[in-house]
Amino acid sequence: MIAEEKQKFMALEEDKRERILNAAMTEFLAGFKKASTDNIVRAAGISKGLLFHYFGTKENLYNFLVDYAVHTVQSEYLDLINTHQPDILDSIWQLSLLKQDLSKRYPTMFEFLTRIYVDDKDCPAKEHLVRFHAIQAKVMQDVYAHCDKSLFRDDIAPDKAIEIITWAVSGYSQTKVDQANADTGTVSEVIKNYDAFLEEFKAYLEILRKCFYK
Repeated sequence: MIAEEKQKFMALEEDKRERILNAAMTEFLAGFKKASTDNIVRAAGISKGLLFHYFGTKENLYNFLVDYAVHTVQSEYLDLINTHQPDILDSIWQLSLLKQDLSKRYPTMFEFLTRIYVDDKDCPAKEHLVRFHAIQAKVMQDVYAHCDKSLFRDDIAPDKAIEIITWAVSGYSQTKVDQANADTGTVSEVIKNYDAFLEEFKAYLEILRKCFYK
């Protein structure tokens, strides 16, 4: 995809542009080879000619999506995380709120980046994704490194408490994803009900706080 076509695509009306991006990311959850451009244009409500006018080939579209998703998640999620927050539970809550804001615009963006990184052996942009996930891991390491361990009860080993909190949060999130995938095949249902998810999630965080904090 040459710069001129990219600029033209990005100049599209925001609603139309995001409709195309969301349709494409959702379709590519099936993997690069299995994804159908016919399904993308049908979901986006555009002609196939228009899609190829901007992207030329399916691979160009895929590479653009990876680049766009990586840039967006980094600038509108990772870069906004306060890695010096001393309370690990407050950090986890902040992550949830930032993810909610971005997921409302792009319901499958996080799933798209995760699934093609883990599952898609045919991803043309694999190296780019590896670098991105290294950045993401570094951000999370910084979050945990600045956790104030003095907040935990004196009779509990802080590192073990953090591990248990991490397992609990990861397990809860994965349970919600698995339920959504079982019901609809994607996590879009979680995003649609994100407010309810956050309310329930916050209640669990408070239980963890009562268990492990002074």
